[in-house]
Order: sequence, then structure tokens, then C-alpha cells
Amino acid sequence: MSALQLSVFSEIDRLNQVVVHRPGPEVDFMVPDMMEELLFDDILCGDLARREFDVFRQVLDRVAGEVLDIQDLFVEALRSDGVKQAFIEDFRRLADMPDATCDLLRDLSPEAVARSLVTGIPWDDELQHGHWQKKSFDYRVRPIPNLLFMRDPAAVVGHGYNINFMASWAREREPLILSYVFRHHPRLRQLKESDCLFDQITPLLTGRIRIPQNLEGGDTLVLDPKVLVVGCSERTSVDAIHMLAESLKQAHRRGESTFETLLMVLMPKIRSAMHLDTVFTRVSQGECIIYPPFFTERSRVLLNVVKFDLCHERLPTELAPNLLKALQGEGIDLEPIRCGGADPILQQREQWTDGANAFAMAPGVILLYSRNLATAEELAAAGYRVLNAGKLIQDPSIDLLDGRKYAILLDSAELSRARGGPRCMTMPLSRHTPGLA
Repeated sequence: MSALQLSVFSEIDRLNQVVVHRPGPEVDFMVPDMMEELLFDDILCGDLARREFDVFRQVLDRVAGEVLDIQDLFVEALRSDGVKQAFIEDFRRLADMPDATCDLLRDLSPEAVARSLVTGIPWDDELQHGHWQKKSFDYRVRPIPNLLFMRDPAAVVGHGYNINFMASWAREREPLILSYVFRHHPRLRQLKESDCLFDQITPLLTGRIRIPQNLEGGDTLVLDPKVLVVGCSERTSVDAIHMLAESLKQAHRRGESTFETLLMVLMPKIRSAMHLDTVFTRVSQGECIIYPPFFTERSRVLLNVVKFDLCHERLPTELAPNLLKALQGEGIDLEPIRCGGADPILQQREQWTDGANAFAMAPGVILLYSRNLATAEELAAAGYRVLNAGKLIQDPSIDLLDGRKYAILLDSAELSRARGGPRCMTMPLSRHTPGLA
């Protein structure tokens, strides 16, 4: 197989390679007592979630050159010499796993290890009975149903990548998996150590740090080859953003990065706006979807922005009144499309169900949940042809790359209940950006 080329210089250029994860038994194994700890608001019907996801993946296949599942990549990385044993040892240190569980994992094949680390390992009958008497139901190795949201544990930025560190312990395993994929997958052997722009997992495991800084992919938006936007949210810390800015500055000085500006968006620390991409996504060359209260002039909750100059030795900063104005100053002039339309009630409802979390497969070719009807009406008014995803995949005559604007609506009765939208479910590895290799 050919190498996987990391190249993300845009949120909207045509998708080449993208990583997703089909929800597996890990969502079926989640019991109600675990919901809050695992960041879910409800338990999902796994079969329905998988059917919805399969339609989502078929739509991606209509545009992307290659759609990859992280489960497959993880297995392929573990097959390399010594990698499986090294991963189990790092997992033991990270999650404080008992020796008996690690011994069980060491005797498994790479496929079974990858399955167990994602799906989880229930207690056997004897152990489970005793465990049940002590506390609410648990697992020997807990499932990680949040892996469905591939956006967060890592991010490709330009030709480099971030191994993020998650704000919640419930997701601590995911960046470890991504770290092993980026460093050990046979199709990524060309990557250099300096290609990793942010990593708190390695220094944590080696004891160089005790308290890692949180950075998540839902807060990381690549607006163009020179401008990166990062949300300072309940999931991403200001110190992590400073560390990323410093790393990008050093990469720019070495001639290994094109990014000249990092815009830090100061977010409220609330669950409804857990990441920047829940309130702002770019959908075309001249358009973005916004949650209006955070971007409307004279709003009481208008989001301020701190600009980092990545070309300067001292990394100077300056304050901007809001993101849209800050982007105009960088030559990116975006017309906002309102999540929820003009009605403040619908704005709140549809922002909660990820109406602003659109994913662009190509300029003006976006995916959105079908339940966000007012947002779809706003897109239609802006010239988008609104299509149901199920009908789209049954009609091969529709060319999504014919130059028109398309909003493809995904049925999402189950997926939307997991609190993440189409952008949350995707981690692009490469996009076709004109003029960049």
C-alpha cells in the first residue's frame, strides 16, 4: 500500500484521506450507570447507530479518495515487531492496569488486543459477581464508545500532526492509540519526530511531566495554509494552545510550516459549547456556519480572540473583538450562515444537536444532521441544494463535485444523541489544496 500523506491546509478543500470509526460493540456494552462518566447523555441503540453511520461512510466514499477506520489502522500498527507489547506496557502505565489484565492482553493476537482495547473486556462470571456487590457495574477494561468521535484525540495540521490529550480520563486511551498509529503504522513510516507538533502522552508516560495540558481536535480548525484557529474551551487549555503556538513557531523557523498566525478563540466553559466546532465551522470559500449569539455584534456573549504571530521570535499577541473580524484581518472574509436560522429558540436547540458542526468534503459540499431543519433552510436560502443522504447514495447520477453547493442531511436519531456531529466523526489526513504538495 502507498504511504499515507499528511496534508491538511484547509477545512474545505476536497477530501483525500480521512479516518473514521464505525461504532462497534463498545456502544452496546455501555450501561446507564456509565453514561455520565463516559460523557454520554444517553445509551445508544448500536444497530441503528451503525446503520446511520454506514450511510455516512457511503457519502464520504462519494468524494474522498480513501476512507479508513481507526480500528483497522490500530491492528496494522500492532502487527509491527514489538509494538503490541510496547503498547500494552504503555497502557498499563497510563491506566494503572493490574498485572493480571496485562498478562491476558499479552496472550492475545494484535486483532484481539485492538478489539479488546476499544470494545472493553467484561469481568468473567466469578469476578463480576463479587465486583457487582461492591459498586455499580464496571468492566475489567472499560469500553471507549467516544472513539466514534475521531476528531478529538489527534489532528493533522499542515504536514504535521498533534497527539492530543483529552480533558476527561474517559478518553485517555484514545490519544495513546492514535500515537501508536502515527508512530508505528507501516504507511506512516515516513514521518519524522519533528512532524509531531504537540504531544503530552509521551512525556507523561516517561515521567517528564505529571499534569498534562489538554488539547482536543474539535477546537482545532485549519482555516487556510497560513491561519490556524484554536478554541480555548472547557476541553482545551490556554497553556496547551501556547505550547502548540510555540511548536508552530519553531517549525516555521525551520521552514517546515506555512502557518503564520494562530487565533485563540476564548470560549465559555459550558458543555453545550464544548468545542469551537460546535459553534463555528467553515463550509465554503466564502461561508461559515455560526451559532449567532457568539458572533453577533453587541451580543453579551461575543467571543473575543487572541492573535499569536508565529513569525516573530517573541510570539507576540494582540486582542481582536471577535473571530469573524479577526479572520477578515487575515484576508479570510466569511459570510455567516445561522445555525437555527433567525429564531433564538431554534438556534439553541439546533446548536445542541450539532447544527453548527458541519463537515466539508469539498468547498460547499457539506454533511449535516437532518434534524436541524432551520439550519438546512438557511443553507437552502444561501444556494445549497439540500439532499437526504439515503436518497443520495441510491442515485449514482448525482455528482457532488459538479461545482454546485450541496448540503447532505444525515439521518441521525441515534448518532445525534451521542453529542457529536459530522465534523466530530471525521479526522482528515489529507485534502487536495491547490498549490501545495
